[in-house]
Amino acid sequence: MNKLISIIIPVYNEEDNIERTFAELQRVTGAIEGYDFEFIFTDNHSTDGTFAKLVVLARDHENVRVARFARNFGFHKSVLTGYRLARGDAAIQVDADLQDPPSLFVDFIKKWEEGHDVVVGIRRKRIEHGLLVQGRKMYYRLLAKLDGPHLIADAGDFRLIDKSVIEALRRINDAHPYLRGLISSLARNQTGIVYDRNERLHGQSKFPIGNLIRMGTEGIIAHSRLPLNFAFYIGMLTPLLALVCILFFTISRLVWSTEWPPGLAITLVLILGSIGLNGLFMGILGAYIGRIYDQVRHRPTTVVSDMLNFDDVPEGVDDNSILPPDPRR
Repeated sequence: MNKLISIIIPVYNEEDNIERTFAELQRVTGAIEGYDFEFIFTDNHSTDGTFAKLVVLARDHENVRVARFARNFGFHKSVLTGYRLARGDAAIQVDADLQDPPSLFVDFIKKWEEGHDVVVGIRRKRIEHGLLVQGRKMYYRLLAKLDGPHLIADAGDFRLIDKSVIEALRRINDAHPYLRGLISSLARNQTGIVYDRNERLHGQSKFPIGNLIRMGTEGIIAHSRLPLNFAFYIGMLTPLLALVCILFFTISRLVWSTEWPPGLAITLVLILGSIGLNGLFMGILGAYIGRIYDQVRHRPTTVVSDMLNFDDVPEGVDDNSILPPDPRR
């Protein structure tokens, strides 16, 4: 009996890519012998014709399964739900824009058969602005230093994970999942494959600078207490800096006879510095407290409004997602 590989494709407003992406995935997987494949599309509440095209695919192909969310829950939650719905012995995530080449599926599966439970694609070249590329490199290396060597630098979301890791993801209820770090932390034998990323041909990227900064912040907060430690150490330095300011104004008055308005300079420095530091530290504390608040509420990861070609749902999915009472098949 052939092993089943689940292909996870998160989509959001990808109507121009759906048909060509599925055709390419069919072509690549059709040439891989000895394995069966299922294709799981997680639609993050697209507002264009994406879902309509997915309905047609699911109608014409029994191995195409579609889960549409009641609203946009974000990229990581969309992917996480796709993994939880997977029935395969392993699952591969690939974006609908095909910037990550499906031709690497063969290499991923080979590494998996050799005993690796997580196989990640390591981006050697990206078609992006040079400053953005360098920013990504610096961020990934910073995150690896903060959270440990299990985070591979320049590794994206294009990966294969074993069924054992999928089962662990079903048991984890994280209100703000950062999958790159989470999956790497669950891996027992991780490896990577270097490749060059393709240029996006259709549609627009769903990750402008603002979203990238937000995802980067999520990754740091999810895997490090560095911001809290930073606030602590800066808070300890503040009284010292205040003392330095006092000495500077005192010396300038006594030695250089500088005529400062009585109390004006030091008052401005202390007030502005205190306000700035308080705002910074309250923001850092608020970010962590907000995550705690979201976690203790035990809200579902996603709310699924439509399901196509799902005759069964893996055990444990209902614990973290609200599924429709009468899914369409």
